[in-house]
Amino acid sequence: MAKNYYQDGSTMDWKNGTTKDVVSGQPVVVGAIIGIAQHDIPVGVSGVLMMTGVFNLTKVTTETWQRGARLYLTADGNLTAQDKDGSNPNTFAGTSWITTNNGDTEGHVRLGF
Repeated sequence: MAKNYYQDGSTMDWKNGTTKDVVSGQPVVVGAIIGIAQHDIPVGVSGVLMMTGVFNLTKVTTETWQRGARLYLTADGNLTAQDKDGSNPNTFAGTSWITTNNGDTEGHVRLGF
């Protein structure tokens, strides 16, 4: 093992410094990336975010994506293929794991890739 190895990066410790409790499975923006809450994380409490894997999240229902499309998280927590919402940037989430269609309410995203 390399002497400067820290961890494999599949999880991140995170303190909920927001004004709302985070529920298990909820996407959380951390800087320019997102993680998924492993368990409920109340305000002011530390918890674990999952930083790798494929997750089923709500999506913008009017969009269609092919597998491998770059996906972003909107300010209201929905997956989108749009990197901006007007002049506001969306946070990079990962890539579409399956093809989705107009009218689908959820999509599968592989985090960070």
